[in-house]
Amino acid sequence: MAALREEQIKIYAPAKVTGVLLHAEGRYVDLADVGAQHAAPQATQTVDVQLVIAADGARSAVREAAGIGASTQDYEQTAIIANIACQKFHNHVAYERFTPEGPLALLPLSDARMGLVWVLPPATAAQVLTLSDSEFIARLQASFGLRLGRFTQAGKRFSYPLALTQADTHIAERLAIIGNAAQGLHPIAGQGFNLGLRDAACLAEVLADTCAVGGQIDPGSREVLNRYAAWRGEDRKGIIKFTDGLVRLFAQDFGPIKAARNLGMLLFDLSPQAKDYLAQLSLGAAGRIPRLARGGTLRDVMSEG
Repeated sequence: MAALREEQIKIYAPAKVTGVLLHAEGRYVDLADVGAQHAAPQATQTVDVQLVIAADGARSAVREAAGIGASTQDYEQTAIIANIACQKFHNHVAYERFTPEGPLALLPLSDARMGLVWVLPPATAAQVLTLSDSEFIARLQASFGLRLGRFTQAGKRFSYPLALTQADTHIAERLAIIGNAAQGLHPIAGQGFNLGLRDAACLAEVLADTCAVGGQIDPGSREVLNRYAAWRGEDRKGIIKFTDGLVRLFAQDFGPIKAARNLGMLLFDLSPQAKDYLAQLSLGAAGRIPRLARGGTLRDVMSEG
């Protein structure tokens, strides 16, 4: 936050967008101050901007306020989220198990804690959420095994339904849509966060390139937004197709398909080439990789321009 202020970026936080209105030269964004929980009425103000970036999640209020819809494909699965304390240190390794009920992922956090994403059928998830801490840990241990030793503590559990959500368009008049507001993915391959970061990095580079050209700069122009949309198209389509395909593959109960799938997972585990391909896919190597994703900075972009 301090670094943003050093760049003379005005910050409105905490605040909530209550409306977005298009006008001739930009958009009006209505903000409500949500700093004081019990203050009534909330203070509101309107900000006049040339470009709005919708980055407020799969149920994006900014996207909807701009009149842009989204398609939703329900996977009929629920993800349970929690922090888990483990007996053994994770050595910064992430784990994913494909159980008969759904994938189970543990992601390394600080100390010996792991972030849990446990995908279950909705009825099973509802039952698991009613368990006590000790019962929950025992159920999780039985599903995951002892690779990290015993689970010693479970934090507060949250859940959300899983679906593939795709915005009808990723740009509009003086509006760019990024991250989960553009596409909400199943967590099976852990690609949603990476894809959102590349959305942000690509848009930032397009804007920096625009600044590097000099002259009268309009960051919300159709030309700038079209460059962003064209750049992101191939990467988005590839990752969405890959993730959705995995969900459908592991939802199959037909015996021969399950046997072929298990054989494929074994071969993947033994193949350095397959792992390298997945790593490249995760980096967005299907297309041009933004400088920020390669360790560069926006200053590098502007100096090159």
